[in-house]
Amino acid sequence: MTAGFGPEVCALVAAVLNGTIGVLTRTGFDQGATPALIAFWKCFGAFVVVSLLCACRHELGTQTVRLARRWPQFACLAFLGIFSLYYFETTAFSHASIPLVSFLTYAAGGATLALSGRFLGETTTRRKAAAFLAIVLGVGVMGLFESGIDGSTAGIALALAGGCGYALFIFLAKWFRIGSGLPQLVWLFGFGSAFLSIPLMREGFAMPSGVAWITLCALVLLPTIGGFYFTTRAVESGQASKVQIIETSDPLFATLFGFALFGDRLSQEGMLGAGFIAIGLVIAVWDRPGDGATSARYDV
Repeated sequence: MTAGFGPEVCALVAAVLNGTIGVLTRTGFDQGATPALIAFWKCFGAFVVVSLLCACRHELGTQTVRLARRWPQFACLAFLGIFSLYYFETTAFSHASIPLVSFLTYAAGGATLALSGRFLGETTTRRKAAAFLAIVLGVGVMGLFESGIDGSTAGIALALAGGCGYALFIFLAKWFRIGSGLPQLVWLFGFGSAFLSIPLMREGFAMPSGVAWITLCALVLLPTIGGFYFTTRAVESGQASKVQIIETSDPLFATLFGFALFGDRLSQEGMLGAGFIAIGLVIAVWDRPGDGATSARYDV
């Protein structure tokens, strides 16, 4: 389906889809759902959907079974990229505004640049270094001046924790060479559901009710299945560092959606920090294709 798309396009599509997480999660809160309930059911719902799709096609089912030998790698990736991101980010949305959580979650991924340069052989160019510094500066400005938002200290910590997990997920997905496709998503969402069931059990297992199902279905199809599908596609054929930086544009879409539906906006200082993060994204996207294009040998 994405054969004609380059990794940059796939990463940007993933960013747009992931940008819906904030508004959909906030809608779920308004409908009475808890962070643990939303995190588990959107992951488990995605697991059911991709499992059924793979079961209906013999080739996909066979590929899914063949991946069983790599279950430790999928368990590790699911803990970092699904449990850490979904639980911490979802909880963060109950403590801080959509723009703040979204920017900090993806800004934490600046660590991917350092890891990719050190272990994946992706050259850290001056442009990438400038992008990284701009993102770090933006995070610092936002963290320093956004403390006026009710509960934002907890929101900042949770968002950064989720972002660090997602950054490690992108790096290790490339390092493990897991590939991309529905069979891989079956394992990721399967382990992710198991991990996310723990906090839900602790607060008391519950089913969504009423219109909350509609919101959860949107979360399943758009950011969960769609976001992870295009992210793994991008990581498979592109540089992990470039994918991470491009996906930093997610907060731009999240901010737009949050403002359109809830009127959420950053303070002037927060906007300055967001601007630095956006500048980092632009610098990274404008990086020459030949700079540090050494990741081809890691492709599946």
